[in-house]
Amino acid sequence: MPHSVVRLRPIVFILLLGLSLQAGPIPTIDADTATRRVQAHATFLADDLMEGRGTGTRGYQLAAGYVTAQFARLGLDPGADEGSYLQKISFLETTTDHEAARLIVRYADTETALTAINDMLAAPAPGQTEAEITAPAVFVGYGVQAPELGHDDFGDLDLTGRIAVVLSGAPAQFPSNQRAHYSSGRTKNDALVARGAVGIVTILTPLDESRSPWAIVVASSRFPSMRLLAADGSVVGGHPSLRARGTVRHAAAAPLFAHSGRTPDEVFATATRGEPQAFDLGVEITLGGRAGLRPLACHNVLGWLPGSDPALAGEPVVITGHLDHLGMGAPVEGDAIYNGAMDNAIGIGIILALAEELAAGPRPARPVLFAALTAEEKGLLGAEHLATNPPARVQRFAANVNIDMALFSRPVRDIVAWGEEHTTLGALVHTAAAGTGFTVGPDFMPQETIFVRSDQYAFVRTGVPAVFISTGQRSDDPAVDLAAAWSDFLRGRYHKPNDDLNQPIDWPSTGAYTVFAHELVRRIANDPAPPAWLPGDFFGGLYGGQK
Repeated sequence: MPHSVVRLRPIVFILLLGLSLQAGPIPTIDADTATRRVQAHATFLADDLMEGRGTGTRGYQLAAGYVTAQFARLGLDPGADEGSYLQKISFLETTTDHEAARLIVRYADTETALTAINDMLAAPAPGQTEAEITAPAVFVGYGVQAPELGHDDFGDLDLTGRIAVVLSGAPAQFPSNQRAHYSSGRTKNDALVARGAVGIVTILTPLDESRSPWAIVVASSRFPSMRLLAADGSVVGGHPSLRARGTVRHAAAAPLFAHSGRTPDEVFATATRGEPQAFDLGVEITLGGRAGLRPLACHNVLGWLPGSDPALAGEPVVITGHLDHLGMGAPVEGDAIYNGAMDNAIGIGIILALAEELAAGPRPARPVLFAALTAEEKGLLGAEHLATNPPARVQRFAANVNIDMALFSRPVRDIVAWGEEHTTLGALVHTAAAGTGFTVGPDFMPQETIFVRSDQYAFVRTGVPAVFISTGQRSDDPAVDLAAAWSDFLRGRYHKPNDDLNQPIDWPSTGAYTVFAHELVRRIANDPAPPAWLPGDFFGGLYGGQK
């Protein structure tokens, strides 16, 4: 056993023992008490000892052990099956060999090879260690068919046995909800597989690269990716018929269009106008790569607070936040630990403080399932597993409230609720905010389609009304620029080692936020009618059975 593991155990034991010595009934907490609790939990979870809480790592196991101990201390029932707080999940971890990537464009007797890493990235399908395919290439715009918006990038092109070349994202002219849905890789891969494509090359648009420069794309790709494994060992949602996948920076796309009669600039301009486009590229592409595979197991941590109404015993409100972060990675200014303090140690601290307040009573009518989820940073995988494999006692999830990456670098009393416009949860958010001294601001970055990028979306895809609550950008103090704070965080700290405990953190705001979250969850859990999709909502129609 490594010496470092032996060294960590006494530290964890002492901290948990100190917390477990609190005896007697837990009183109802106020904002100051909530602040102290959130700070205590987050200080532990974002410490270097957790090594960034990467899914499947020792640091994540320590963090999961901590949350398990807290759920037990609060008197929550084990939320997973077989009397456990831990819901086991099987994953397949993939580490791509970037230097082995191949993307060669052939026309007649000539060929042009794009340079791995500098120009492109390529990998085999999930679950495969190596792949190389050679096939004719067709361009299908964004790879989107949205009949309700009159948009079809596929036209009459036959994709059978071909490599599809697509642009990242979806037309900016689409409403935010549709743009979010049609931008997702899952949606595009489903469409390509249905049309017989055998590979996909995604060209990043200039707009997408302005938001996430190529260097960041490459750096992110160096972290191992993960997929869920089904009980039979197959990769969940792996689209194995898309045998190879590539990503190309927009400045390197010219060889793909050299024999199509169109230039990349013309293609990007057409895309910017939101016009469908599909044409044969007149070239053959060889696409391939290698990857290392490693099966591993990790856990969601689930704590169950029974409700007071027996008729609602199987319909919990599920409160989620991701416990994982990026783990250890490339050093930045000598720091290789990606602590994830805002993203999302503080969020888990808020959930634990919220659980303590709700457990103190009185019990809400509906049960509440508190879920510290794994593998959010790997594609919402822990949430997907919970949403599609709920514990046996769950008949249906009444609603999901997700807490992720609220920003507390400045005093803040403003809420943003991504997804509020889709269900009756939105009205409850506004009522809870008004009752606890918060305002509710608008989505301040609609272009980022945040609603599909955190754990609540895994529940949405199973038809569960959900809302993602975070902090907003409006301030009552003209000296506090929350918009600048968000911009500074996203540019300078998001998914970087300096998202740690050394950054400015206004801890009293975390306590006030916990009071708001408590008000919201109690209102949802005490409402005899479960939250519902609003009539005519896009996601309600897509996943919730609404017309």
